Amino acid sequence: MDCTEAHRYGGDAVDGSLPDSVAKEFEAHLDRCATCRREVALERLSKHMVRQSIQQIPTPRSVYSLVLQTLQIERTATQYSFLDWLQTWKPLRVAVPAFAGGVIAIAFFLMVSARTDSSYQMTAHTAPNDLIHLSFENFALLKSGKLQPDMVTSAPENVGAMFAHSNLEFGVHIPRLKNCSWCGGSASECSGVKQAHLVFKIGNEIVYVFEVSDADALYGTRVSLPPAAKRALTQSGWYTDPDHPDCDVVLWKTDQAVCVAVSTMKKSQLLAMLSAQ
Repeated sequence: MDCTEAHRYGGDAVDGSLPDSVAKEFEAHLDRCATCRREVALERLSKHMVRQSIQQIPTPRSVYSLVLQTLQIERTATQYSFLDWLQTWKPLRVAVPAFAGGVIAIAFFLMVSARTDSSYQMTAHTAPNDLIHLSFENFALLKSGKLQPDMVTSAPENVGAMFAHSNLEFGVHIPRLKNCSWCGGSASECSGVKQAHLVFKIGNEIVYVFEVSDADALYGTRVSLPPAAKRALTQSGWYTDPDHPDCDVVLWKTDQAVCVAVSTMKKSQLLAMLSAQ
């Protein structure tokens, strides 16, 4: 099996619907091809996150009743005693179902709008102590030169050694990112929260990673996270932010830390790079 065939079977493989004979060839190809292996891993992760994040919300009783009432009105109108007259008077014949369709459309719009507002409350990160909000602020300071790492090196293990001798009191995760020309790091503390800052230069892109202990991020009160992020990190260990228009952000959880990666590179590229480490 080559890469073209692997791409064709990728979706079925993730869904677990490949025949046994094809599945063996597919897995054998993944063992040989790191590129396809990363793509399949990313698709599996993405589908898992979607399943964990999407909630099935029942139709509100008021909307349900309105739809049934409208359909009943339409049915009664078409069964009225002057049905023949309705069939000949085209304006009214068109207006009744059109009106019914309009009411249903309005009801559907109100239902979707209410759900969107609710979803926004689950993902909003505007609080001053919100971890995603702080990451965006730090990324802006980094791009302006106001935030600079204490150490810059071409060897990530050197940054790890620096954090090991700091007083952060949690294990800092050093991502192993491919094609990284240099990386930097620094430790700080703000409002009693110990923080790790990492910077990676990859081609023309900068990836900033902000880390705090999972005790502070998930269970404490000194920093906050959107409810959707906490739920995803607890269930799958990963979360991608849907709201910010200028930067892409990916969160993940390790044994001791919650990490937030911010970059201007495409979210799919950022997620693939982080999930493949």
